[in-house]
Amino acid sequence: MRYMQYKGVVEREYKKSLRKIMYEICVVEGLNASLGAKKLGVAKEIFVFWRSFYRLDKNQQLFDQAVDNLDQMKFLYLNEAKGIDLSRPLQHENEQSVDGLEELVERMVEHYKCKHAESGGLDVETGKLPLYEFAQELLKEYKNGSLLLEVKSKKK
Repeated sequence: MRYMQYKGVVEREYKKSLRKIMYEICVVEGLNASLGAKKLGVAKEIFVFWRSFYRLDKNQQLFDQAVDNLDQMKFLYLNEAKGIDLSRPLQHENEQSVDGLEELVERMVEHYKCKHAESGGLDVETGKLPLYEFAQELLKEYKNGSLLLEVKSKKK
C-alpha cells in the first residue's frame, strides 16, 4: 500500500482526519514513533513521515512556536513607539541625582522600544530593554520605600 492508502484506512477506522489523529497521538498522548505506529497499525516509517508532514515532532513544534513568538514580537511596542519623542530635551541633564537617573533610564527604555518597533523585534540591541525596564522598576521601588522595607526584612 501507499501512504495515501494507509491514510484512507486510518481515517476510516478512527472516523476523523489524519491531522487530528496524529495531533492526538503526538501532542495529547505524547507517544513516540514506535508506540504511535503500533497504535495506528502502520509501519514506523509511515508514522514518522506523517508526523513530519504535519509538523508534530517535538523539535518542529518548538521551532514553529519560536517563529510564532518572533512574529508576535514584531508588534509588541509598535503602538507605544508611535507616541515617543526621543528628541525632547532632558529635564535633569545637568544634575546627578536619583531623578536624573530615573529620567535617563526612562529615556533608554523608550529608545529601545523604538528600536524594537523599527526593526520588527530583530535588533540585537533591544536585548537590553528588559535590563532597563528592571532598573526602572527598582527606581520606583526605591522612591516609594518598598525596596528599603524589603532590605530590612531580609536582615532578620
